[in-house]
Amino acid sequence: MIMFRNLRYTLLLLSFLLVNKSFSQKNDLLSNEIQFIKLYSKLLSFPQENYDSVSYYAEKFENEFAQFIKNNPTTIDYSFENIIDSNICWIKTSGDKNFRIYSWDSWTGGSMHIFKTIYQWKSNGKVFSSLPHYAEGDPGSFCSKIFTVPINNQFFYLAITNGVFSNKDMMQQISTYNILENQLIDTTKIFKTKTKKLNNISVEFDFFSVADRPERPLELISYDEKKKIIYIPVVNNNGKVSNKNILYQLKGGYFEFIGFENGKRK
Repeated sequence: MIMFRNLRYTLLLLSFLLVNKSFSQKNDLLSNEIQFIKLYSKLLSFPQENYDSVSYYAEKFENEFAQFIKNNPTTIDYSFENIIDSNICWIKTSGDKNFRIYSWDSWTGGSMHIFKTIYQWKSNGKVFSSLPHYAEGDPGSFCSKIFTVPINNQFFYLAITNGVFSNKDMMQQISTYNILENQLIDTTKIFKTKTKKLNNISVEFDFFSVADRPERPLELISYDEKKKIIYIPVVNNNGKVSNKNILYQLKGGYFEFIGFENGKRK
């Protein structure tokens, strides 16, 4: 009886400590989140013409935020609701909670917006993170949505990203990601056109041709999870977005081109 009481006391004590540890970790994340909001607010306090100050705080935010994500694997499950509500960062997470994309505007590019990104993923009980390597002159993009699609007993993540090259010229892209042996793979070609296979599809467009659409961010590229159809808008030579879409439907291991249609299927 005494042993049972001691065991029950020990279990209660461990439960208390675990709850307090979890509470403490959450408080630590919240405290850091608030500090990052303050740091980003400092960046926004300077006019863009003050390039040296803007660049300094943009780089400081990027380095410290990336290091924080890398050193704190529990961030992959943390909501960051204050950062999101402050419109500082887009944070999008896959349906299975194993992949996340953080992206934000560095405010160092004038009318061309230069975005920064952190990838974070979970595999075999471990959490990893990385920053993409952009080609020279590539301003990056922000992620507005992630669709999680099971294909051949493996999850693929279809990320919708958005580039802003000027007040008029913009781009939206759908890209494939998957996790294999702890590595984040972005080269798997699951889109099949009539002539080739692709790992991403993008459309460049004139923003003013869709400025009256109500949704923000824009949802030009979309995915119907029930019909397993991706809709890619047709854009004319002047960048005007039409009502016609290019359709790709999941068949076996690929999203295959199935034709052009006006609007979307009901």
